[in-house]
Amino acid sequence: MIYALFIAWLVNRVQGLGLRVQVKKEKSLFLAIILIFIGVSLATIFSSDLRASAGIWKAWFIDPILFFIVVAATIKEKKQVNIAIFSLFFSGVAVSVISLIYLICGKLDPVGRLQAFYTSPNYLAMYLAPALIIGLFSKKIYFLIPSLLCAISLFFTYSYGAWLGIIAALGFGLVLYCLKLKKRESAVLVLCLFILAALFLGYFALNFRVASLNARLIIWQKSWEIFKTSPILGIGPGTFSNYFPQYPEWGVPQPHNIFLAFLLQTGIIGFAGFAWLLVWFYKKRTSTVLIAIMTCILVHGLVDTTYWKNDLSVIFWLIIALCYIVNHRVCSQKTNNPPGATRIDL
Repeated sequence: MIYALFIAWLVNRVQGLGLRVQVKKEKSLFLAIILIFIGVSLATIFSSDLRASAGIWKAWFIDPILFFIVVAATIKEKKQVNIAIFSLFFSGVAVSVISLIYLICGKLDPVGRLQAFYTSPNYLAMYLAPALIIGLFSKKIYFLIPSLLCAISLFFTYSYGAWLGIIAALGFGLVLYCLKLKKRESAVLVLCLFILAALFLGYFALNFRVASLNARLIIWQKSWEIFKTSPILGIGPGTFSNYFPQYPEWGVPQPHNIFLAFLLQTGIIGFAGFAWLLVWFYKKRTSTVLIAIMTCILVHGLVDTTYWKNDLSVIFWLIIALCYIVNHRVCSQKTNNPPGATRIDL
């Protein structure tokens, strides 16, 4: 579907020329993308398992970046940005409804966690979290029940990383909102409350998921040792499980940390591009909901790999594309200020 969409867009030469003009306006963004592409491509070429790495190179980088190009080149108005965000929301709602059917039928994983049609409860949580954030930030009353469905499904995944990410996203988003209203005292109060909430959730998670945390500590330590064997080129996408011995209870396909995943599987060059991309994103005055979603992805990414999956990678690049559009299309249409000088809230 992505390839069909990209080809259909490519046929329209007018839009293609429009994209080349826009590249000149945001060189930093596209340089970051080029670094990521170079890093993951080199890591793939020199991978010990070329077939596995090439599959991930295509599915988790080429495909979503093609989708990013089409979105960045075609969406121009605030209404279109809202439609894209609401589509992501209702997609999460649809997944949550299906997940609740699994829950009602008692189809859970071996330890009683909801995973629906995903291979892991964490994957389900990673997909639902952005949708829930959109619902929580929406001012529309009819988003309340769909958001509740997302929250219920998310709860039964028992993914503490997802809830920590959501708390961080809500806290950061509300602080930005208070600062926008020039209410610094309210911003400080909100920040303190959400820090306390994060500490409480962290304490709760530590008491009930000690084994999971201990396993991650072992994985992170081993990941660093693996990185030191090939710091420049990395080990190649999708080869982490070859280096990490099978854990007694479950396999380890990823290092359970988004930053370690990029460092290991795209090398220094790809990781530098990823870090550069995040710096670019947070320097832009984009919408609060986009900042909240990215914050959730990164905070949850401290304990899970919230990019390294087909659907998650597409969501990530969709957020980057919408940030680009808000700064270089929507804001410039609404004001005479330079692009990036105005924030809009969706």
